[in-house]
Amino acid sequence: METVHSVVEIAASPQVVYETLTNTSYIIKIFRDAVSVDVDPPGNSVVGQKYHLVGRAGRRKIDINLQVAELVPNKKVVTVQRPGGVFKSFKQTTVLESRAGMTEARTTFEYELAFGYIGKVLNSILVERLIRENLEAYSYMVKELSELLPMPSEETRAT
Repeated sequence: METVHSVVEIAASPQVVYETLTNTSYIIKIFRDAVSVDVDPPGNSVVGQKYHLVGRAGRRKIDINLQVAELVPNKKVVTVQRPGGVFKSFKQTTVLESRAGMTEARTTFEYELAFGYIGKVLNSILVERLIRENLEAYSYMVKELSELLPMPSEETRAT
């Protein structure tokens, strides 16, 4: 099993970062190589919620089947593999800690590729590189989306 880690400092509260991580409309933005995503049931993340992502590895489409395994509000989000797709096993854990007005987000991807899935079509070295690049992009996009300032309301602009 391979493990990839990322730590990023985010200029937002743990609550804002958690809301970003659990807002399923952001999935397509957070995962760099995602082409489409189906969420069942729709809406913000809940334990047991299933995702079917279609991603790209080079010029090939890949399937990624995930499920929300654990949610600890403002502290932790865990997603695991469902049967099928590019991974034999997969666990993504993001832990949030408040640090002097910032949030430290530590993300770990633990995975094993399903070589029966990729062996005939994709180069495993390419897939390994893409997974690492996607984790870096994932952490960057969580940071970017969490640090966005809300648009002023109509009331604020009128005064």
